[in-house]
Amino acid sequence: CDSLRTAGCNATEWTQTIAQLNMLPELIRMACTAYGAWGKATATGNGLIQMRALDFGGGPFANYTIAAVYRDAEQTADSNAFVSITFPGFAGVITGVSERGIGVSEKVWMTYDKRSLQPGSYQGEADIFVLRDILQKAKNRADAEEMVQAANRTWAIFIGIGDYETNVLDIVGYKQDSAVVYTDVTMPSVTGQPYIDSVVYVDKHPQPSGEGPTGTLPTALTDFYGNISLETSKSITQYHKTGDLHIASYDFAD
Repeated sequence: CDSLRTAGCNATEWTQTIAQLNMLPELIRMACTAYGAWGKATATGNGLIQMRALDFGGGPFANYTIAAVYRDAEQTADSNAFVSITFPGFAGVITGVSERGIGVSEKVWMTYDKRSLQPGSYQGEADIFVLRDILQKAKNRADAEEMVQAANRTWAIFIGIGDYETNVLDIVGYKQDSAVVYTDVTMPSVTGQPYIDSVVYVDKHPQPSGEGPTGTLPTALTDFYGNISLETSKSITQYHKTGDLHIASYDFAD
C-alpha cells in the first residue's frame, strides 16, 4: 500500500507489523450490519440514508476508532479524496465515503448451512483494498460495481454501495467466484427476510438470517418506514443490537 511507502515516512521498522495488522480483516470475522433506505422510506422523501455498523466486541480495535481523510499527493481527475472510519495504522478501508458521494458498507458473508466462511483464497486483492479502490477511484455506484466484478477477489463479504448520483444503495454479494448485485427486490432471496420497498438490508447474522422474517432489523426498519433518517437509525441499530465497535451513517439528501 502506498500509505506504507510514502517518501519521508519514518515507520520503516513498523512496516511489517502494520502490514500484518492490515491483513486482520482477511483472517478474522466481524459480525456487521448494513442497510440503505431511499425515497418514500426516508423522513425527507428523497435522498439516501446509508448505514454501516461494525461489531467486534472488546477486541484489539476497541476505543481506537478514528476518522482519517486521504488525498493523493497529486490529485487527478481519476482520484477521489475520501474519509475512512478506521484505526491507527490501518491503510485499507472497512467504512467510508468519498468526495464524489460514494459510500461503502461491509459485512462478512457467512452461511448457516456451514458455520464458516465460503470458499476463498489469500491470493488476490484483499477485501479492504478493494473497498479502498472504490472510494479512491470510482466515479459512481455503477462504476464501483464494475470494479468489484473485475477484481481479483479473495474472501466472501457483502459490500453496500450507495451514491449521491442515484441516491440508491445496492448490496453486492462478493465472493471469490462471483460478485452479484442485489437490490431491495432481490436481496430477500439471500437473507430470507421480508422485502421492504426502497430499503435493502442485511443483518449481523450468517445468512439466511437465523432471526427469520420477524427479525429485529426488518422489524425496526418497518416500524420507522417513512421516517428513516440519521436520527432514527440510532434507534434501529440499538434495537438490532449492532455496532458495538463503530457505526457510520451517510445522508445523501440534498
